Amino acid sequence: MKLQGTKLVVTGLLAAVLLSPGYLGAQGGGGEGGGGGGGGDLKPLKSEAIPLPSNLGDFVADQAAAIQLGKALFWDRSAGGDGQQACASCHFQSGSDVRTRNQISPGANGAFDTMGTDKTLTMASFPVTTGDVIGSQGEIKRQFTKLGSTADKCKTLPDAVYNVHGSNVRQVTGRNAPSAVNAIFNFRSFWDGRANNVFNGASPFGPNDPNATVLQVTTSGPVPVIVRIPNASLASQAVGPPNNKVEMSCDGRTFPLLGRKMLGLKPLAQQLVSPTDSVLGPLADKKKGLKTTYAAMIQAAFKPEWWNSATKVGGFSVMESNFSLYWGLSIMLYESTLVSDDSRVDRYLAGDRTQLTPVEQLGLDVFTGKGRCDKCHSGAVTTEATVANTLANGGDPETGFINSAVRPASEDAGDIIGGNGFFKTPSVRNTELTGPYFHNGDKATLREVVDFYDRGGDFPSALTDGDVRPLGLTEAEKQALVAFMVAYTDDRVRYERAPFDHPALAVPNGPSVPAVGAAGRSSAVTPFLNASPNAQ
Repeated sequence: MKLQGTKLVVTGLLAAVLLSPGYLGAQGGGGEGGGGGGGGDLKPLKSEAIPLPSNLGDFVADQAAAIQLGKALFWDRSAGGDGQQACASCHFQSGSDVRTRNQISPGANGAFDTMGTDKTLTMASFPVTTGDVIGSQGEIKRQFTKLGSTADKCKTLPDAVYNVHGSNVRQVTGRNAPSAVNAIFNFRSFWDGRANNVFNGASPFGPNDPNATVLQVTTSGPVPVIVRIPNASLASQAVGPPNNKVEMSCDGRTFPLLGRKMLGLKPLAQQLVSPTDSVLGPLADKKKGLKTTYAAMIQAAFKPEWWNSATKVGGFSVMESNFSLYWGLSIMLYESTLVSDDSRVDRYLAGDRTQLTPVEQLGLDVFTGKGRCDKCHSGAVTTEATVANTLANGGDPETGFINSAVRPASEDAGDIIGGNGFFKTPSVRNTELTGPYFHNGDKATLREVVDFYDRGGDFPSALTDGDVRPLGLTEAEKQALVAFMVAYTDDRVRYERAPFDHPALAVPNGPSVPAVGAAGRSSAVTPFLNASPNAQ
């Protein structure tokens, strides 16, 4: 079996068996009108409405301008405390992080059991059978002192975990970074759902944060107000990492300080932006960055009552004080454009039966039948944890969160509402390109994921979802299932074509990602560790 273009090709004896009329007939597979049919509950993603807040117009004056602002902020490495760490540093390929060096967190026991810190992962490292987590590296452990020109002034702190021979290295998160692509459909965000569906303008916790306010400009001047913006979990998520002491900041920086820093810098000043960028192209400077300011972008995107005042409150301007509001909503709107609704599976489900090979159609049959994958990976987004599905389920915020027996619940309780090792079900779209897998990143390839579910999980318990149990899949069914999931990759994601084009980014301990315009790359991005999706 090998990758060829955009399809997973089965060769040799397995191909002869899979493609034989007798086998396909016995399995219910086949060409047009047979086998996969309409795909059970699976639907084309174009059938799913993008769930934006009903009161967005109370804040945003121009959505196109807000998308420009959000894309610039998401990719701007100057936002990091060290002047290097952007949101995109953990979401640079297909919305995910595929770095291999210094990506291990010691997990619940605080000790490295797989290998030490600042090591490089290989296929031999997987599957990870210890409590170690393959996360995403962020900042070196430091205490914020004051703003600098690009990098903040910070004091290095002792770090007993992330150091090599007495020198600190970058800290690593305790969970694997989920993809930002199609994340707009999430009812709650982060693996544990702590990014509330209702954005309060300042923190991830929605109405649960009684101290979260923003400033509104009135005829009497700026006044603190409470805001409630529904269907905005990505805005709630977006305001979490920027000042997190592991992910993007030295400990102690606040959003008004980040606002002051960014408002004083040229947008994307350290980075090339393609003049054909689908969003930022008209603003691209011939050298680096954008031919505008963040203040001008905010003024274009947001209504004046959220920025138009010269009065300072607590020593900060209104624009500095409200920077979390702009950050959250604009990045959410940018991410709302990252919808991969043109995979071959989408076309097949829309009625074009030529889009999937017989092997992939067999994989579809397994996905919706014997494999029980669609019990959790259902609908157009291939996850139950969506806004539409949650609202249809009476608004239950635990919709789409399950214990899938990845690790013992005692190591990571997961869901902030129910716990018990429950985690948000991710989409299977583009998963060919978004390894490693699960909230702890302990599987390197889709085949390892399939084998995991075939054996009924690694740590089944009374808390484990009833559909996670031994499957008894054959080798042919496993390979076909992987082939079907590969067919869920949108070629625009694979080649970083609009809307998945982006500015250049030097990823710490990772690749130097070139600026890509709307037409995309000439060569496809490759899976994690450049491994075949069917590698074991």
